[in-house]
Amino acid sequence: MLRMPESLRKDLQKPYGRVYRGRGVELVKRIEELRKAKYVACIGDLVSLYSLQAGYKPDIVVLDYKTEREKLDDDFSSKISKLLEGYEKVEAENPQSCISEDLVEKLVEAVRNLGRRRTAVIVKGEEDLATLVLAALMPSGSIILYGIPSVGIAAYEVGEKVLILNLLQKFEAEENDRVMKMIEEVLEWN
Repeated sequence: MLRMPESLRKDLQKPYGRVYRGRGVELVKRIEELRKAKYVACIGDLVSLYSLQAGYKPDIVVLDYKTEREKLDDDFSSKISKLLEGYEKVEAENPQSCISEDLVEKLVEAVRNLGRRRTAVIVKGEEDLATLVLAALMPSGSIILYGIPSVGIAAYEVGEKVLILNLLQKFEAEENDRVMKMIEEVLEWN
């Protein structure tokens, strides 16, 4: 497992990619990057819900049934469940401020299935740092949408992976951790 050091918190709070201000389905419809993306991933419950309601079918959806660390109600669960019909659903354990092997394994599998089937990764814990992992794993030209609390949605176009890998290498690894090795293996076939 990789643990985010406190020294990185400020760097990771600034948005990467283009920021779209606002909220809801209409905001998602304004995201220009979605029109040209070969693959799309959505990180976060509301971003995923709004994208699905706008008629997009993201290839990968990562959610934890919370927004800003507050559990979402049953109405949300019902809506998102209907919209995710046809998705392969997998669960992953991932503690707050960490990137677990379990999360990376599920995201690697989702990336390997791009173009063949859509995947919803339901995280027990926190899903925020899945953005970094997918930015390292997804093919160039993919778009990752993620929420920025009280601001809107960031649309990050996957491209040069050096910045992302440099950030990940600053995380604190547990002894015998396999997370970076798993990511590097995917980069070799990507």
